[in-house]
Amino acid sequence: MSAPVEVAYLGPADTNTHEVARALFAHASKLRPLSTIERVFDAVEQGEVPFGVVPIENSIAGTVRETVDALITGSLRIAREHELAIRHTLAARPGVTLRDVRRVLSKDQALSQCRRWLDAHGPDWERIPSTSTAQAAKDVLSDPEAAAIAPPLAVKNLGLSVLCDNIADRDDNATRFVVVAREDSPPSPRAPGAPSPDKTSLVFVAPHERGGLRKVLGVFDDAFVNLTRIESRPLVGLHGPRWEYAFVVDAEGHRLESPLREALEGLDAMGALVKVLGSYPRARASVSHALDLSQARPSS
Repeated sequence: MSAPVEVAYLGPADTNTHEVARALFAHASKLRPLSTIERVFDAVEQGEVPFGVVPIENSIAGTVRETVDALITGSLRIAREHELAIRHTLAARPGVTLRDVRRVLSKDQALSQCRRWLDAHGPDWERIPSTSTAQAAKDVLSDPEAAAIAPPLAVKNLGLSVLCDNIADRDDNATRFVVVAREDSPPSPRAPGAPSPDKTSLVFVAPHERGGLRKVLGVFDDAFVNLTRIESRPLVGLHGPRWEYAFVVDAEGHRLESPLREALEGLDAMGALVKVLGSYPRARASVSHALDLSQARPSS
């Protein structure tokens, strides 16, 4: 019997990232919670584990910069993505009511995603950032004047009382998670002539000249590549020059297939600085499928 493949994820247990790791890797893996996104990347880069699971973007709060920066500066690639509908629950130790609450604890992203609800229902509550939503749920067990914004998994496992359910500012709140590995995914099977079910994330630096960004985007347009997302990132935070920017892009298609392959060749020919962050199946094509672990080497 083969040894289980170990997978790192942004911990602790009972968080949304834990839920995604369980969904993607099913029962074939041993899951290892780590304290920071940087530590997850380090574990994969150093060969401790073959895969890591981290959040990359929220539909309300935006990009998780730690993940994007680690992809830009490191050697790992995105091998899979997964979208999870986020359900934020306000919970407290049994016996505590809304009238008892004086402070609310959660991860800073969760506090941000529930800001309007908190402004309306707890404008005087102190908002205290925690290292994770699961840790916030644990901390309120010993505080009769505190509530936590926590995922349902933590609320259930800790036996907390629900004060109010689904308090996010938008009903369609969702987070994208990615699996990082040393290699990205091969092109997905498709029928002849069918559109690619894959997506490619990449980062580029446009020439620092008049029309530089337009020229780069024109290469994608000329190749009939659809860009589904583009975001600027200051290079100064990535040890680059001040007031210059990198652009993080999601494009339809796989880097090894037309027409994206030709677009990347065109960018190379014009001298643009480009780094592919990974090609992988789009979330709607991968939500119900665990990763193929047959080629992964069990960690020692």
